[in-house]
Amino acid sequence: MIHTAKILVVDDDFRIRDLLRTSLEAEGFAVAEAATSEELYECLASGEIDLITMDVLLDRENGLDLVRDIRRHSEIPIILVSGRVDLIDTVVGLEIGADDYITKPFPIRELIARVRSVLRRARSTASSYSAPPPPPPPAPEDTGDAMEVVRFGDWTLMPAARELRGPDNKIVGLTTAEYDLLEIFVNSPMRALSRDHLMEQLTGRDWQPNDRVIDNHVAQLRKKIESDDGFEWIKTVRGTGYMFASKTTRETLQI
Repeated sequence: MIHTAKILVVDDDFRIRDLLRTSLEAEGFAVAEAATSEELYECLASGEIDLITMDVLLDRENGLDLVRDIRRHSEIPIILVSGRVDLIDTVVGLEIGADDYITKPFPIRELIARVRSVLRRARSTASSYSAPPPPPPPAPEDTGDAMEVVRFGDWTLMPAARELRGPDNKIVGLTTAEYDLLEIFVNSPMRALSRDHLMEQLTGRDWQPNDRVIDNHVAQLRKKIESDDGFEWIKTVRGTGYMFASKTTRETLQI
């Protein structure tokens, strides 16, 4: 049975919620609505939400605070909906873990495209609202199955599981966008990649000079993988973009 993605629209304006519900349902999505944090958490507790659109400025609450709180428990994809005067809030939102943003007023087709793009990136890994996962179980005995992994330094990227494990073999919590960005880098090591290329690969849309999406995702990824010895895995290439500054090796593990 094909899973119908369920979108949670968080906005205190019932007219906006009604417009987004009608538009998303016309595209085949299931839609839930929330006007307050109480309604938001009630919907998330159901475990059925695949993506959230979050208004930055709610009537009595700060959408950024809600994004920050959600990120303490879940990597569920979040698209910020922001007024043009709130671009600084949008940058902050991306820094604390939002996957994408769109500014008001916006063509409804653009929002639908952003939703589809983020859901594609999330694929089957969009997580429900729950407590952090328990430590991974001991490695199973050899059953003859194999999994390809990518290693850089003491880090291990596991594409089939969409997991990154650190030098201590613990899973590193990455947002969907952060994981996809890292995978782009490790697939093209020691090559300067332009922001245009990274944006197209990550979101399917063009990069604009005032767009900070790539820069903010890179900044957050750096925080999670930078080593104690100060080695920079992702280097800035002035006038171009970024480069993954390490060779990678691919191995096949028996699982």
